[in-house]
Amino acid sequence: MNTAAKGRAFEHEIRDMFEREGYSVIRGAGSKGLFDSPSGVVKPDLVASKTDRQKRVVKIILALCKISK
Repeated sequence: MNTAAKGRAFEHEIRDMFEREGYSVIRGAGSKGLFDSPSGVVKPDLVASKTDRQKRVVKIILALCKISK
């Protein structure tokens, strides 16, 4: 399995973990998009969100999923 395939499999594993916890998840294939965050510009692999309507809370997670060779 090449590095790209390993990375994609890892992203799917993390995506599935978030979905089991009730998050809606979008995978940014190629990680080309940029987001500004308090710590600077990030290029997330996954964007997960979950809403608690009773508490009026929206949780948003920008996840960088990296593996080493």
